[in-house]
Amino acid sequence: MLNQTAVIRATQNLMRELLQPDLNLVEYLRYVMDQTLEVLEFDVGWLLLQEGDWLKVVAADRHHLADVGRSLPLHDSVSGYSMLHKTPINIPNLAEMPDELRRIYKSPTDKAMRSELVLPLVIGDHALGAFNIESGRPGTFDAEHVEILSLFVSHVAAAVALARLRQEASALSSVGLDLSQQTEMDAVVRSVLAHALELVQGQFGQVLLREEEKLVVRYTTNQPPGDLGLAVDAEDSISGLALREHRPVIVPDVTRCDSMIVNAAVGRAGWTGELIPRQTPHPLYKRALEADKAGMHAEYALPLWSAGSLIGVLNVETPRPSGFSAQQRQALLDFVTAQAGHLAEGVLHSRPQRLMELLQQALACVDTGFGQVLRYDGDDLTIEQSTGGERVGTRVPVARSVTGRVVRTRAPVYVPDVAQDGDYQRYLGGEMKSELVVPLFIGEEAIGVLNIESPIPGFFTVDHARILGAFAGQAAVAIDRTRKFESQKLAELGGLAGDIVHRLNNPLGAIAMRLELLQKKPFYPDMRAQYPYLDQFVERIQADLTHAKLTIQELRLALKTQGADLRPVELKAAIAQALEKAGLPDAVETQLRLEGDLRVMANDRLANVFWNLFDNARKAMPRGGQLSVSAEPAPDAGWVQVRVQDSGRGIQPWRLDLIFEPEETTPGDPYAPAHGLGLWWTKAQVESFGGSISVESQEGAGTCVTLKLRRAFG
Repeated sequence: MLNQTAVIRATQNLMRELLQPDLNLVEYLRYVMDQTLEVLEFDVGWLLLQEGDWLKVVAADRHHLADVGRSLPLHDSVSGYSMLHKTPINIPNLAEMPDELRRIYKSPTDKAMRSELVLPLVIGDHALGAFNIESGRPGTFDAEHVEILSLFVSHVAAAVALARLRQEASALSSVGLDLSQQTEMDAVVRSVLAHALELVQGQFGQVLLREEEKLVVRYTTNQPPGDLGLAVDAEDSISGLALREHRPVIVPDVTRCDSMIVNAAVGRAGWTGELIPRQTPHPLYKRALEADKAGMHAEYALPLWSAGSLIGVLNVETPRPSGFSAQQRQALLDFVTAQAGHLAEGVLHSRPQRLMELLQQALACVDTGFGQVLRYDGDDLTIEQSTGGERVGTRVPVARSVTGRVVRTRAPVYVPDVAQDGDYQRYLGGEMKSELVVPLFIGEEAIGVLNIESPIPGFFTVDHARILGAFAGQAAVAIDRTRKFESQKLAELGGLAGDIVHRLNNPLGAIAMRLELLQKKPFYPDMRAQYPYLDQFVERIQADLTHAKLTIQELRLALKTQGADLRPVELKAAIAQALEKAGLPDAVETQLRLEGDLRVMANDRLANVFWNLFDNARKAMPRGGQLSVSAEPAPDAGWVQVRVQDSGRGIQPWRLDLIFEPEETTPGDPYAPAHGLGLWWTKAQVESFGGSISVESQEGAGTCVTLKLRRAFG
């Protein structure tokens, strides 16, 4: 029999602490655990709060304080089950628990527990976390325990909600300050998405900006960012629905036609919201992989062995109707066999860059761009590396998948037509299940949407829409301000470009005309005979004139086509073309360190970008030196880092902040003709590719230019 006096006293204590004006949530949760131990008898106690797709232990009983910070998967734990279903779970005997719970039960200690009681932390219809207590004795908890713990849980939920409201107010204030300091669009959309995910404890999302009748993914959490630049029809998508409704939209299940319009209002009683059902003729959710996966025709999967044990699967796919030939399949099998010595559990777990190298080499064996390396993990295979848009960590069931068939048979599996194979999965288990879209408006103008997704069905609530709705106003203002700033900057640069074209076109035309007249003079053959180097001199002038005219044409077009014609470009080919065009003297030693067959999102102007950098390096080394060019995947997934380093004269420290400005020059020869547009043009081009450029230099010791370009996959 429980001590009712102790229960009343503990409840009063919790209420008193809850009403303190300087409530500290972490300390309060510890206090809740202590008060619960005064009333109820249990061996292990956890208070868990949701963080994205996880439940994190934020308080524990005094004997298990080391568990604080530990995380459990929301969709794969008893505590998560209680929270997602918003229902208490009382298991009198863990040895006899239902199979549905046995599969997801996670023991909190090495000592076997015999009974468990879990209650969700619920405010309104929104679950925030769970309170989990366990005992080493069977049948410890009864209806009275459920009633008392429910009372304590209500105080915890109120404290968490109150603390989060205060955090939201503070966060929105600091977010506004952070966004107001950003002037580059890439930085702004990154900040917008990062803050949005933090506000709703989310992990996955995109920022889409409106371009005429399309919404284009400007930034994404997908790794690799295969959906970056993906255009979504504003008339046939959930994102477009949010724009048309001028309100947030919640999609509980992206495979269905149902969605909920969030109708929000602020009154005397505070913020209120209701959900208005909508139904469309077909599901409006657009999968990032739709274009790639829908077109796949054949699949080939091979087991990966290490020290005699199956550790994973290599899977490749192709849209070719002919599939993979017998020679290609044998070549891939030979490659995997040869690489067996390099494959180990550690490579799959902790060396993603090496794993991507092996995957790219494997894809070259079968002439395709789509493949994955999956780690064998019990009942599932886990994606550790992919050239498609699947997220690392996506789980594929062994029981029903082509890759799972490899595990079951311990042999390679070839599917010549995936449409005829029941095990083939167009979309994998890591795909999103629910979605929240908040429109971004400036007045009545729709500029885009903020799209947050979850792999958990029904994850998003009215509260999520409320906080993101408040944040969306700040995000829209920041994006609009940056857009106007960039337009003004481009207009100023466009004016400069027009002025340069106007000033240079006529003199260059006059030089070409006079050179042509000179070659027609009757004494010109005698000059050629008297001066053997005249032909070479004239050819160089003509080549420089041609290049100057092309540069002016590019300058005229560059600002009109910012980012317009991007496509995958072979990095090695662009660098080779630039080196050939640069014609570096023998005194300049060139070293190339280009990792793999890297491709980046750019266009034909990428070669001219490198040519300009190589030409600057040549000018900085008039007596010769060393030019080093390296390219490798950047630490940030989805990017490539290219370094162009010379051993020349370097740049004075005071000029480093100015070198990208028009009319600034960096010639090694002070008497060399220069118009100061090279690095300005280069930076404009790199940014039009969606990349960035930076320069480090030490006077007398050389210069290193670093380009960061978006990697192209597939």
